[in-house]
Amino acid sequence: MGRYDRISSLFLMGVSLVIIGGSLAYPVGTWSKPGPAFLPLWCGVIMGFFSASVFLQSQWRGRRREGKGKEREAVSFFTDRWPKLLGTVAILICYYFFLEILGYILCTFGLMLFLLRVVETTRWKIVFLEASLATAASFALFELWMKVQLPKGILWNLFR
Repeated sequence: MGRYDRISSLFLMGVSLVIIGGSLAYPVGTWSKPGPAFLPLWCGVIMGFFSASVFLQSQWRGRRREGKGKEREAVSFFTDRWPKLLGTVAILICYYFFLEILGYILCTFGLMLFLLRVVETTRWKIVFLEASLATAASFALFELWMKVQLPKGILWNLFR
């Protein structure tokens, strides 16, 4: 996995440099009065920092393995994880199509149930707790605090 970590982190470091370079064409502003490039610039800096830390960690792990004389393990992404990947893509497509019909709360709760149980294989008690908390927290953040109008769906109409 170290090789894939190094490749992906180098790619993301390049993307972060492009973001930083593109954002410098616009005024950055200050902390109290941010300009249009403020957010992209800092997102690029943070992404570059995390990419560099993943790269350095993978380099360090690789050297440590070589020092111990362990053989490099062959891991294929597609033979082990492709059913979970396809399931995740399918559930996201379903989320998109059913969001207006079922509403934000039901769709988000179902999405979290799927991701936590199928992709991560967590116990049911933890799955329901985390899905409920994530759904409630995201609803509170977007609908109540930020005043974003989320799709209500059929559940909302039943209780009106």
